[in-house]
Amino acid sequence: MRTSTLCLAGMLLAWALAGCSRDGAPVAEADYPSSIVGDWQGTVGDERETISFHADGGFTSQVRRRGFISDTLGQGVTGSIRGNWAISGRKVTFTINSSEDVRLLNSITSTIEAFTPNEIVVKSSAGDTATFVRLL
Repeated sequence: MRTSTLCLAGMLLAWALAGCSRDGAPVAEADYPSSIVGDWQGTVGDERETISFHADGGFTSQVRRRGFISDTLGQGVTGSIRGNWAISGRKVTFTINSSEDVRLLNSITSTIEAFTPNEIVVKSSAGDTATFVRLL
């Protein structure tokens, strides 16, 4: 599903490279790999996504459609995505190892547009931009 792929790419990018956050100074590019580790949440198109970046280079993502039923009753379809991530400069590459209820490409690259300690703005290869905030 192209929307899910764009959603994941946008969210991952937003999560990895957030700038201008309410927490102050941008994260230095050299610190992106260590600073991205943790749990993030964002919205891309009609899907809400949470992603956990693990220190070992793995990630787990949950994608959930938005809408009245999903938002108010929690009945939305949720898909899971697992794989590995790597950062080179401002590029974040996701290699998908498995997905459940989500159709994705094997590999997705996003560009970090801005990155602060608690917010990442990413841009997908399709040009879509998304913002992710750190879950505390």
